Amino acid sequence: MSRVRFLCFNIHGGRSLDGKRDLSRIHALMERLDIDIGVFQEMETRSSRGGTTDSVSILAGDGRPHHLHGASLAEGKGWYGNLIVSRHPILRGLVHNLETAPSLEPRNAVDALIDTPLGILRVIGTHLSLSLLERWSEAQNLLRLIQAVEEKERHPLFLMGDINEWQWPSRLLRYLNRAMTPLSCKSTFPSLFPVLKLDRAWYDAPGIKAVAHRLGDRQSRLLSDHLPLIIEIEK
Repeated sequence: MSRVRFLCFNIHGGRSLDGKRDLSRIHALMERLDIDIGVFQEMETRSSRGGTTDSVSILAGDGRPHHLHGASLAEGKGWYGNLIVSRHPILRGLVHNLETAPSLEPRNAVDALIDTPLGILRVIGTHLSLSLLERWSEAQNLLRLIQAVEEKERHPLFLMGDINEWQWPSRLLRYLNRAMTPLSCKSTFPSLFPVLKLDRAWYDAPGIKAVAHRLGDRQSRLLSDHLPLIIEIEK
């Protein structure tokens, strides 16, 4: 039986709750959990915010050499936004712009085809807006763009990220749940006392079993203002 393990994590720019910015701690978390593919939100490489040009390499390490980043904001050689890092080759990478109007923080989705032991998987990571109206528009654009990308073959699809949806009942969640199968995810925000289910995952992958776990140990609670999700898939 083959298995692939994802880490979905809003890393708060890499700054832990103790105020220190140390991406090697997140790398160590991936090593400890034997993560194949990391899907990150709020990745920061801008020098004015404490980032560096080697921030992605520090986070990913030598064992995850395949990267896809989606810059929401840019400054010189630095950027801020979404990131996928992978042990397995990224065969195709796209960045989908989810905006329909100018925004202070543009939103996008990173969309990768990854060649894994389970075959080629389509992995999409995103971070939606705080504004309800913007979130709804972004979700509609996201599904439209996902469906608009024509592949030679249809591949198992996994969508995950910080959806920023705390309202219940939620039209946005019903909309996404009709398009894909939602994974049961516990509350992830704020990390010290999680009450909101901001971080979520969905899949459309016949023949593949998938389950999501929230990390809640003391070490994980201090890494960011969000708790990470682990998504495990096998067939």
